[in-house]
Amino acid sequence: MIIGTQGSDSANDEPPNGSADHRDSAPSPPSGKEDDKGKAPKIQFGPGSVSIKLDTGGGDVDLDSTPPLVAGTIKGDDIVIGATTGAPTISTDGDVMAPISGSGSVLSEAECTERIEQNGTYTAELSRGARFCVQTGEGRTAYLRTVAAPTNGPVRLEVTVWEKPS
Repeated sequence: MIIGTQGSDSANDEPPNGSADHRDSAPSPPSGKEDDKGKAPKIQFGPGSVSIKLDTGGGDVDLDSTPPLVAGTIKGDDIVIGATTGAPTISTDGDVMAPISGSGSVLSEAECTERIEQNGTYTAELSRGARFCVQTGEGRTAYLRTVAAPTNGPVRLEVTVWEKPS
């Protein structure tokens, strides 16, 4: 099941086709933060909405797919969203995720990469507004912001995935 759409991140107000414009929260290529060849990384997906149903205990998300692929079990998943009791959690294989404190501005690809290198972990609790940077299995960097994290409904994330570094 693919549940990835570019568009609205409002917890209460989602257009029927899921395609709202989000200029205010869209990560932009970082000014002054370019790769070794002088180019800002391009966005592969996003910002877009990804929804993970919790009625079966959670789901795997492959952030390397465009749009991100969500299913009960995926070989090559990048994150796992689960909930057995209490708040939903997010986990990865290894210390390739960095929680981002506060509700500040959207991070760039370079800032996310730096945060993962400095503060990598493999699991965290999800709550509305929680933000994370993730290194995917194929080497991409992703920025996630939790839009909704109910204990019994779908978890919704706003996701941006940058193309692999060249």
